[in-house]
Amino acid sequence: MKLVVLSIGGNDLGFADIIKNCALKYTSKTGPCNPSEQANVNARWSAAFAGVAKAIDEVRATMANRGYTRSQYRFVLQSYPSPVPRASETRYPELGADRETVGGCPFYNADLNWARDSLVNQIANGLRYVAAQRGVEYLELRDALQGREVCATASRQATLTDPPSGATSEWARFLSQNLAQGDIQETLHPNAFAQQALGRCLTLQWNAGAGSKGTCRNTPGQGPQGMTYTRF
Repeated sequence: MKLVVLSIGGNDLGFADIIKNCALKYTSKTGPCNPSEQANVNARWSAAFAGVAKAIDEVRATMANRGYTRSQYRFVLQSYPSPVPRASETRYPELGADRETVGGCPFYNADLNWARDSLVNQIANGLRYVAAQRGVEYLELRDALQGREVCATASRQATLTDPPSGATSEWARFLSQNLAQGDIQETLHPNAFAQQALGRCLTLQWNAGAGSKGTCRNTPGQGPQGMTYTRF
């Protein structure tokens, strides 16, 4: 039995542009970005999720061309974990310099709340709908980094004097002022600890059996192996 995993849709909704635009709004002190960015997401919504459905169909066609029947592999569509916390769960004050220069989370409180509780949920709900329509398994990750996000009060940023730890460090890459390509590409994406955690989530999805749909969360105070999975 093979496992096919698909993570798709965020870039079609302009995730990188959202990060850039919201950060620029914060650094220029010109007000929250979420009204205009929500409008942009809404404008791209139909095409983005039609693209997800098309991608599923194309993967299945490729598998069929390789001689696999659908009973010979499991197909999992997974959602995205939020890389940023809610405003109430952020360890730096909204307009303090540390939020931008130390924490690497230069966003207004309103934008953090929008990203964490609106945008990520909107994307997850859309992906769950497509998974149901296309008859594939679904792995819910919207809360996988809860408390481990960039600038979260429940975690700390690893430094040269405070080494990284899977049990206590942030699990997402902070927004760096360094403009090197690698920093840009990895900004607000899962880091090594998060990748280990997401791998554990896939293992739990596999162990749950064919046709599973479930959500994966971390356990406070534990490392990536402490992920838990609940079917729904």
